[in-house]
Amino acid sequence: MTMRSIKGVASAALTMAVLTATAVIPGLPASAPAMAQVVAVPRAGVSFVDTITQRVKVETVDPEDRTVAFTQPSGRLVVLPVSPSVTNLSGIQDESTATVTFTQIVTLLNLRQKGPGSKEARREAMSGKPPDASEIETGRFTLTVVGVDLPNNSVSVIQGNGGEVHAYRADTIAKQDMLKKIKVGDVVIGQTTPLMVTAIAPAQ
Repeated sequence: MTMRSIKGVASAALTMAVLTATAVIPGLPASAPAMAQVVAVPRAGVSFVDTITQRVKVETVDPEDRTVAFTQPSGRLVVLPVSPSVTNLSGIQDESTATVTFTQIVTLLNLRQKGPGSKEARREAMSGKPPDASEIETGRFTLTVVGVDLPNNSVSVIQGNGGEVHAYRADTIAKQDMLKKIKVGDVVIGQTTPLMVTAIAPAQ
């Protein structure tokens, strides 16, 4: 795969992610399995800047443009700019395995489930079922809220059965106000938008 085609695929995916993250999410279609009876109540999203470290497959590296294309463990292909502080980019080989640290925006779009399909929706979210291709390409995910700590302005979410719990801190008044509307047990649809690579090294 050429660098141009990789950039085209990733740019389209990132554009879709941003559009989806900022749009109002409509009710689920009647054809959606197990979720058809759920009445979703969309609310404005809450965005957090997050830093994540992953072991990834490097597709191509462009030291001149200072960009790197890599495939995440989920299967999502992204092309990101590399921070000026990274000085070893020329030592990263194409089609190698590397440990990458990058920043991203995580947007939680609270969809509080009501009606007879709510239990099925939560069960589906916690089943550990792999995401489909469109979810992978756009960085879309479904989580369940397992903790809301208003005194510390944080929300904890989990993905999959027995998955890792992630906590996000609301650091602005607007985020803190929105946090008050999120409840434990809410099924949350979210979006991740990768921003910049801050560290990269060959995997050990």
